[in-house]
Amino acid sequence: MYGAPSGTVNEMFNFSDIMNSESNVILQVSSKDLKAFAQDILIGAKSIAMLEAEAAASRDELLTIGEAAKLLHVSKMTLYRWDQSGILKKVEIGGKRRYRKSDIENLAGCKM
Repeated sequence: MYGAPSGTVNEMFNFSDIMNSESNVILQVSSKDLKAFAQDILIGAKSIAMLEAEAAASRDELLTIGEAAKLLHVSKMTLYRWDQSGILKKVEIGGKRRYRKSDIENLAGCKM
């Protein structure tokens, strides 16, 4: 909620309500209210991004080099060569090499 512009009826209003009303209006907004509105948008966008990242992470488990090699019955060097040739691409997180379980399952299905 944001304060009404000076010189108008002193009521609280919500920018989202005004935008959703599809009315043609002219607003006078203080820099304080505009900043608060922008922060609300950023907070909402960050929340959405975090939820999407959590959903993606839960769908696609990451495996260590050893786990991936064991599942595929290959050496760690073979994983490295496959990454270099594009057969199985690694994911780097904090400088550590990981492999998507779904990629390994797809490769194992093709390999057999």
